[in-house]
Amino acid sequence: MRLSKWFSALLLAIAFFANSAFAGYPHNGMSMSSVKAQYGEPQSVRQSAGPIKKRWPRITVWNYGTFSVYFERRTVLHTVVH
Repeated sequence: MRLSKWFSALLLAIAFFANSAFAGYPHNGMSMSSVKAQYGEPQSVRQSAGPIKKRWPRITVWNYGTFSVYFERRTVLHTVVH
């Protein structure tokens, strides 16, 4: 029984530090306009090539130097810290 309490405390600590490490970066679900308002203009912008279909939406990547933001249509999918 003690091991399960220790394990649950460890999981809470990991979740806390993971969230605090990415607190200064865009999070999933943000819109392009809110990212631009909060972080300014990106240094570079890349868009996926090829046909755009409902099943294959356009992916856009904004590079800010220390991190990149991946969008599906106009919504943040991932933020990658370099």
